[in-house]
Amino acid sequence: MKNIAFFLGVFLIILVVVSSSLSFLTLAKVNTLSNEIKTFQNKIDERINSFSNKFESDITKITDLITPGGTLEEYIVAKSFIENLEEDLARVLTEAQQTSDRPYFRFFVTGKDQIWIGLKNSENDSSYFFQKNFYPGLSREKFFYFKEPLVDTQYTIKVNSDSYIRTANPDSVYLIFFGFDSGKLVQMKSTTVKNLSEEFNLYIPGQ
Repeated sequence: MKNIAFFLGVFLIILVVVSSSLSFLTLAKVNTLSNEIKTFQNKIDERINSFSNKFESDITKITDLITPGGTLEEYIVAKSFIENLEEDLARVLTEAQQTSDRPYFRFFVTGKDQIWIGLKNSENDSSYFFQKNFYPGLSREKFFYFKEPLVDTQYTIKVNSDSYIRTANPDSVYLIFFGFDSGKLVQMKSTTVKNLSEEFNLYIPGQ
């Protein structure tokens, strides 16, 4: 009986030691895992904060661009101003050319609708070198049919004296000729003008 009691006592002591050891190891593992989770959570929080700060910064930049008076509006206004300035300068230079020995004509469109007009160097050409829809009123373009313009702009067009003209609505299209200290207004008689100088009896020096 004494031996049995001795062995039971030793067994209980060993069991307590083993249980304590296992509890200690389990607690250590839990603490380690907890620390790892906290470290991982901190990294996630740092990344979220960094992304949030960058996102807010980008939103601020976009807001600065699109708000009234912002960078985007200033850019558009500046670009429009430069384009308008270039266009206005071209129109001024075009209108300033009134030399008598450099005759030209302009289109005048009546009514309320835009009218398509196309020009070829001659009737036999396969394609138009100039064509557009003209708004009612006097065209901005000047078409020089004898000499080159003094200054080339987007509104000074050089054409041959025998140029071919076609329009979709001749009843609404007039040509106003200037040059050699005279001028005249003529209406297109049909959808086509096969030879500019012959059709409108233009004076061409040397011809």
